[in-house]
Amino acid sequence: MLKNKGITLIALVVTIVVLLILAGVSITAVFGENGIISGAQKAKEKTDESIKQEQEDVGKLVNQLEEFERESLPDTVKEAIQKGTIFAVNKQIKDETGKTMTVPKGFKVKEGTTIDEGVVIADSEGNEFVWVPCEDGAYKKHEYEVKQVNDTSSTADGENKDKGWNTIYYRKYSDWKDDEVDETENKKSVQNNGGFYIARYEAGVPSNADFYVDESTSDKSYKDANSKDTTQTKNGENLKPVSKAGNQCWNLISQINAKEVSGKMYSGDSYGVRSQLVDGTAWDTVVTWISKDSNYSGIEKNSLTHGNYADSAGKNQIIEENCLFAEHLYNSTSKTWCIGKNYQYGLFTSGYTASYKVPEGEGANYNGYDSDEKCTYAHYVEMATGVSNNTKLKNIYDMAGNMYEWTTEYGYHGSTSSSTKYAVRRGGSFWSTGTNCPVSYRLGDVTATVAGVPSFGFRVVLYVK
Repeated sequence: MLKNKGITLIALVVTIVVLLILAGVSITAVFGENGIISGAQKAKEKTDESIKQEQEDVGKLVNQLEEFERESLPDTVKEAIQKGTIFAVNKQIKDETGKTMTVPKGFKVKEGTTIDEGVVIADSEGNEFVWVPCEDGAYKKHEYEVKQVNDTSSTADGENKDKGWNTIYYRKYSDWKDDEVDETENKKSVQNNGGFYIARYEAGVPSNADFYVDESTSDKSYKDANSKDTTQTKNGENLKPVSKAGNQCWNLISQINAKEVSGKMYSGDSYGVRSQLVDGTAWDTVVTWISKDSNYSGIEKNSLTHGNYADSAGKNQIIEENCLFAEHLYNSTSKTWCIGKNYQYGLFTSGYTASYKVPEGEGANYNGYDSDEKCTYAHYVEMATGVSNNTKLKNIYDMAGNMYEWTTEYGYHGSTSSSTKYAVRRGGSFWSTGTNCPVSYRLGDVTATVAGVPSFGFRVVLYVK
């Protein structure tokens, strides 16, 4: 019996030893230098290296193809216009003076002799933009001569209005700034490409919007504030602003929604640009560029002769021919707007009538305003986009007058903990004056959510990727 137990014990020990040996062998096979895990890791590393190499090879091939495409594209503004080439990749070209601009993928050069005069590009749908050159640090905000004043009324930049740019509710506060993320990316793009693009026209309503009207639908009532500010989609399709001549302005919109739809205008890889609502830096850069031109000397201080303003009537005939326009009334008693009669096609005189009575029988067309009401109306006219060459500055239309234009510049009026966000508008409008509210004018008096005002519009800018 003891002998059998001894044999059993020896067998157990042998079994354990064998198991330990096998375990060691298994561990070595799995975890050893040449084991399964090590082999798998090496295989992964080789695969990663192979993928990386393939990606590099593909990248080189893409770069070679893009370079080949660039070489086959026009080299000058004149050639690009003559050929009508739609650029397949981003490419720098020269004007006849030797200055350069970057034409983005998906666009063609439409018109313009020199960059200083304003070169226009267009996409396949006819949206137009103007190149703004930024040399020697030109892309920057305007520095006011008087940095901090209590500008609760229109305040000039200096002792008199001939010295600079006017503001209201702007220099009173010190926390204004452009969107930080966009600002960083914008500066990179400008530095890499030598400039940016600004929409040739104020933002227009797209034809697929249910509040779109033109001369063919002039009997359609001009839509109210709610439809324009809250309707951002139609049948699941995002509405995108357009930059085209003779188009209904996209007004009655808040800064928040103007910023949203501006960013949707160009997305994906079909175009070599990123779109956004114009910011304060871009607006200042454009105004500085324009005002340095001797043809527009003093435009930053008085834009009366280059915009649809309330004081344009009798001083400058802005309108040259029949065009699309809308009439608005302001009730001085209730301090409310009667937004639009109908969009019309015809000839009118820019400016306003201070004492205006609704014509008999047309009360319904003025949203219920009646000629029998005992109050005074101010009568204003909104022009469609780009309908007069008198409003053109370096091939850019209506930066002065017609619409106050929202920008991304925002602040909280001295309290960053406040939930009330204010946004800056620029350039004057059809119910302001060209002498007090020139193209440089900066206003910070309303919140970013304000809509329903017929003189509030916006403009898109493009930064080359």
